[in-house]
Amino acid sequence: MNKTHVQLSLTLDSALLMAKAAINKGNALGIKINVVVVDSAGNRLVSLREPGAPLPSMDYAEKKAYTAVQFKSKTDRWADVLEGQSVLANGLAQHDKVALFGGGLPARLDDVVVGAVGVSGGKVAEDIDCAEAAIAVLLSS
Repeated sequence: MNKTHVQLSLTLDSALLMAKAAINKGNALGIKINVVVVDSAGNRLVSLREPGAPLPSMDYAEKKAYTAVQFKSKTDRWADVLEGQSVLANGLAQHDKVALFGGGLPARLDDVVVGAVGVSGGKVAEDIDCAEAAIAVLLSS
């Protein structure tokens, strides 16, 4: 029986690069966003807010990142998964840390989820674009 396990996770340097890439993408799109990068356990590593970004969106950015890492999938998939399952949808929607709409993406290295990014402040498609920029910089560095 193993008494411990090793859990790979993002470094702070990687999380900072990801968050800055998301902010830069938001600037390129002309939007003000909040971005949160979490480690493989869902703990916040980096939280950035572009001045002028909607303050309540910071909570959603963190929820999106948490949801993406815990379920190891992008958050925009939930609309399809939960269609016709109102009891499950209502239950998940009431969880304090879960977000069931786009803008959260898991960060995978060698098929292992090592963290996630959550973006909020724009339209859902813009949030997804910014989150994708964060993942792209992780994969290219």
